[in-house]
Amino acid sequence: MIDTLSSLGIFFFAALLEITGGYLIWRWLKHHQGKIFGLVGGLILFSYGIVMTFQPENFGKVYAAYGGFFVISSLLWGYWIDKKKPDKFEIIGSIVVLIGIAVMFYFPR
Repeated sequence: MIDTLSSLGIFFFAALLEITGGYLIWRWLKHHQGKIFGLVGGLILFSYGIVMTFQPENFGKVYAAYGGFFVISSLLWGYWIDKKKPDKFEIIGSIVVLIGIAVMFYFPR
């Protein structure tokens, strides 16, 4: 159980890093904000790549499962930061993704 909780924490922390880094680069390029946004965003994205190595599984399996966490985390980011409430199809899709993650990454073999 601790391993599962640790793994979930790593996935969500990695998603926070990737989305934050991407958001800062987005602000730098799309909204013409200072280059510091791009630099800090790039460093945060680099950190995301390091954090993902803490997962106990192989690269392909980790990144496949992470894709689902990214979907969920991106919708949460949109809700809290961009103030965009997910519609019912985004919520249904997120549930499908969560089921897929659970089957792929956490079901016993």
